[in-house]
Amino acid sequence: MEESAAPSRRTEHLCSFGGGMTRVLWVEDESEVRLVGASERWARAMERLRELAEHERAPLLITGEPGTGKELCARLLHAVSPRAGGPFVAVSAARLPAERLREELFGVGVGAGVDGRPPARPGLLELAQGGTLFLDEIGALPLELQPRLVGVLDGEPFRRSGGGEAPVADVRVIAATSRDLAARVLERSFDEGLHRRVAALGLSLPPLRERDGDVRRLVEHFLERQSVATGLPSGGISPRALAQLEAYPWPGNVRELRGVVERAFLLAHGAALDLEHLPPEIAAPPRPAAPPRSGPPGALRPSPPARGSASLGEAVRRHILAVYAAQGGNVTRTASALGITRVSLRRHLRQYLAADARDKEPLSSR
Repeated sequence: MEESAAPSRRTEHLCSFGGGMTRVLWVEDESEVRLVGASERWARAMERLRELAEHERAPLLITGEPGTGKELCARLLHAVSPRAGGPFVAVSAARLPAERLREELFGVGVGAGVDGRPPARPGLLELAQGGTLFLDEIGALPLELQPRLVGVLDGEPFRRSGGGEAPVADVRVIAATSRDLAARVLERSFDEGLHRRVAALGLSLPPLRERDGDVRRLVEHFLERQSVATGLPSGGISPRALAQLEAYPWPGNVRELRGVVERAFLLAHGAALDLEHLPPEIAAPPRPAAPPRSGPPGALRPSPPARGSASLGEAVRRHILAVYAAQGGNVTRTASALGITRVSLRRHLRQYLAADARDKEPLSSR
């Protein structure tokens, strides 16, 4: 992989890519990207990414939980593709209302700007000409826009919102989702034709909890990055603090880990990161199970479960509820602390909370 001209501030790192060691870069202006990891699961994902980079126009779908690095992978796919000289344009379908998203994607046509309407302007499909359009959370794309996107992928001319024909889009669409699109097709909440087009080529990113050894590598990377950004020395991390980070299930994945490390770095003031610098829900050791309240004399009592013996799903459930309680039941602050979207958090809460609490105020918008 060739390197571009050195920016004013960058760091280098070797990571597993396509079975070998490849230098991938991360710089503040996002003109290059850096992906860190050497676990078996991550190496397989990077090998798949290398294969997908050979396709110049075919759309593809990146799947993975929130915070796993879907946009970074999309940027790397663009950077190593024949379209690297073109623009990389990103938009999230989950963050805009339907009308605004239609205008952002397809643009506003000639004749607009009258009677208070927005002036004519190109959409992201036109701005991404010759490059890549990254459409995050495509599962949130309104149903009425999905057939129009199918037409774009099939090479048909499209019209801006309000009229006016645009050229055929010379753009590669990389979509991403944390949702089960196949299930949404069965529910008829996602267009089958669009799913077939974007999912023909796919890349699945593993959650951080399934990437053995990568927590340590990522911690080292984020500490180095913070040291460069702030000009402060890094004291590393204590073995017991690292052990807590490695035992934690990370429902917010790499994004959550980054936030935790960056906060801890500032609290440590150049010293080694230790337990007191970590959030309480991560630093606190697990509580032993309470012994049974009754039983015949001399009966054997089960030993407290060893750390990590609880199911992964149960560990994630307990952590999410602990953070939710620590944030006073505030959905927005909890989602931010976990590094996940409010929609994803509400889905977890509806699953975890008792049925009589599902419709109460904590699940309302805040």
